[in-house]
Amino acid sequence: MGLKKIQLQIVPEHQFTNNSNIIMSRSVALALGIKEQPFWVTFGGAADTGYLALSTHSGNLVRIHANLAKKLKLRSQPSIYAQYDEEAMRLRFGPLFGVLINGTQDSKQENVLGPLTKFLDECVLAGITRGTAVAVFQPEHIDLNQKAILGWVKEKGKWIQSKIPYPDIIYNRITSRRIEELKNVQKKLDKLTNYHRIPMFNERFLNKWQVHEILQKDDFVSNMLPQTYRYNLIKVKEAIAKHPCLYLKPTNGSLGGGIIRLTKVHQTYLYQYATPNGTVSQTTTSLLKLGKFLDHKIKKQPYLIQQGLSLITYDKRPVDFRVLTQKNKEGKWSVTSAVARIANDRQIVSNLARGGTLRKVHEVLAELTQLSKKPTSKEIRQTAMHIANAFEKQAEGHFAELGIDLALDTKGRIWLLEINSKPSKTDDTVLNQGAKIRPSVTKLFDYVHYLAGIKTAPLIRRKRR
Repeated sequence: MGLKKIQLQIVPEHQFTNNSNIIMSRSVALALGIKEQPFWVTFGGAADTGYLALSTHSGNLVRIHANLAKKLKLRSQPSIYAQYDEEAMRLRFGPLFGVLINGTQDSKQENVLGPLTKFLDECVLAGITRGTAVAVFQPEHIDLNQKAILGWVKEKGKWIQSKIPYPDIIYNRITSRRIEELKNVQKKLDKLTNYHRIPMFNERFLNKWQVHEILQKDDFVSNMLPQTYRYNLIKVKEAIAKHPCLYLKPTNGSLGGGIIRLTKVHQTYLYQYATPNGTVSQTTTSLLKLGKFLDHKIKKQPYLIQQGLSLITYDKRPVDFRVLTQKNKEGKWSVTSAVARIANDRQIVSNLARGGTLRKVHEVLAELTQLSKKPTSKEIRQTAMHIANAFEKQAEGHFAELGIDLALDTKGRIWLLEINSKPSKTDDTVLNQGAKIRPSVTKLFDYVHYLAGIKTAPLIRRKRR
């Protein structure tokens, strides 16, 4: 199977002779292994017939007839792979990588793609260097009847709307659980993945209780899980008798929202919850009054009760470790980054969304002098890798990226706090924010190429003399 990175240019009809609709140099045709015609030409889910004319010019420029480009919903590309399958007689441009997001409230705003704009800009930049076309789309713009999508592509530094075919690979970055679970959205995604057989990874949000049930099945990981129960007032009463501190968490929560910390000292109950202005604390000696508060706060939301742990603190503030695990170019789990997240001293959670700060893991570990026994940065990464592999063995669905939150107790033992299938793409885990393309984006395209079957030779660095 021939593979070549090319520049693709859409040109008008008068530049073509006879019935040809593709022009390329002999060297490109030879590298791809095109010997017979006509052949199929595909871009994403679109296909048409290609007729080749060879040019006398050298170079990697491939020119496409405007009519063929229109049928393929293909635009000029500064750098994209061309792959020819001689047995199937198919020339494929791409892959076309589709990033699925939920819509912004105002499509006319400067950042039309909302808070993900910077991340998506990096994806486009990475796509150019990696020969991959990138398009962004929203569920409401998937047209199952026309087998097309009204998406966003970036041209000349601006995001513009354009018709695109079904992508070769889809990355689900919908950040609203409510939108993702809508029946019409699920119908469309089911059609794309099960009928059209398009790989879609990180296809759904994770439910905290389901994750707990899955990881309980792994002997190694189950020892790192705090005692966890489904919420009801009777269970709260039982659990607070066993554990002096409890955390009540929304089953479908994210970014630390809705968490309540409950502590019992003698016969007094202290309950705390986070607000944008800091932590609100209240006390009561009455179980009845506590129950009324919890009922009012939680209402009918599904919640979990989780054992509170005696976790280490850094500068008297809560600290945990966010490890980003991603599938690599071999389709295997790997660690991309690990950071220590230190909570705002007015908050009970360490999320950056609530004022936390980032530090390097090894620096924070070195400064935890109160621990006589503690893991190394390498051991924290290895633990996250084991968790990712254990989760994949038991969980249903296609995941290629997991944010894993770990913490240490006062004896140096590692605990698993949470797994997140939609880790932040703002700057929640980015220490080097000056990089043009963050490592997680590079790893993302490694996995896209793995799914697309693109194998390129590794770069060989010549020794300087």
